[in-house]
Amino acid sequence: MHIKARLHSLPLPISAIALLAALVLANLDYQTAGWVLFGAGIIGWIRFDAKQLLKGDRYGLAPALALLAYPALAGDQANVSITFALALHALVVFLILTSRHLSKDIAQAFSQQKGINQRI
Repeated sequence: MHIKARLHSLPLPISAIALLAALVLANLDYQTAGWVLFGAGIIGWIRFDAKQLLKGDRYGLAPALALLAYPALAGDQANVSITFALALHALVVFLILTSRHLSKDIAQAFSQQKGINQRI
């Protein structure tokens, strides 16, 4: 099976899996392994999943998990500006996904009205 096909067949995107594992490792006090997976998750988001954002909602999960994983890994040394940047990025991704859904709903509403008008 082709590697890209395997990556798309996973229940979550590769970046979300890595960031979720980093969050779990941070809660289990395995900071070094957590940072490695956090970095892999960020690289996976940039390399693979950010390009797929408009194709499905599951690709928007990684920024939210990064926002949760960073303070868990950094602990008391968490930088406020990095946390704010991650929160802003997660908000932008949320707004992109929300606007995509709203545009689809509006398009469906207008197409249904056109069908009703044609029947009358």
